[in-house]
Amino acid sequence: MTASSISAAAGIAAPSTDRPGTREVYDLSLPFRRDMPSYYFYENRYQPPMFTVFSHKEGTPLGPETKDGYVTHVSFLTHTGTHVDAPRHFRDDGQYLHEVPADRWLGEGPILSVPKEEMEPITAEDLERACAESGLDVRPGDIVGINTGWHRRFCGPGEDRDQAIEYMERNPGLSRESAEWLVAKGIVTVMIDSPAIDCARFMPYGDSSFQSHYALFAENVPAVEGLGGQLDEVTGKRCLISCAPVRYENGDAFPLRVLASPLP
Repeated sequence: MTASSISAAAGIAAPSTDRPGTREVYDLSLPFRRDMPSYYFYENRYQPPMFTVFSHKEGTPLGPETKDGYVTHVSFLTHTGTHVDAPRHFRDDGQYLHEVPADRWLGEGPILSVPKEEMEPITAEDLERACAESGLDVRPGDIVGINTGWHRRFCGPGEDRDQAIEYMERNPGLSRESAEWLVAKGIVTVMIDSPAIDCARFMPYGDSSFQSHYALFAENVPAVEGLGGQLDEVTGKRCLISCAPVRYENGDAFPLRVLASPLP
């Protein structure tokens, strides 16, 4: 008995493949797969995701009638792919993931174009210029996305080991100055297409000052890292943005799927 025949017997309609949604939605997430770079992957400190498939010809663990079913088990570092850092990641008094208010995960905000090269920090002047050139503004309560262009360099170590290391360890990103500029604007969440919110020169590959991590998390502003996908298609637009992780109790971070729908 196939999945469709089971559905028919239960009076359930087959899934629709042509049912339109109510709005235009873009996916700003990296693919989540086995071949993904993780921090210091070449030293085996943190392994990429490990996938185990529980489905087989005789059915899943739910029984033989589920042979068309598909069940997997995944083990991964929480800071993998497109993910969000909770303030607790760097502060004892910061919010755990489950304590971050729900309005940090769904709201409006601009997607700013701030082109940067490797190891280049974003300044407050860069953000001011991005707003002026796009005609966008940053408002209190906004979820702000930043497109540096770095997402185009994403690849897994299986595809190109050297490029994967470069992607992880040579990225542009925020500085203390630009993070404080965003905080002063009253934003609730910031997102970037680098693997870390901080420019690499402020990460362990540089001076380990973690400038924007500390500036943002002092105000309980979560940071979404590793944007990708269709990011270029919504850059320069104000969007309705969803960036919600699972409700991970006492969590420091978790992968998520970032969605954006341009506003009229």
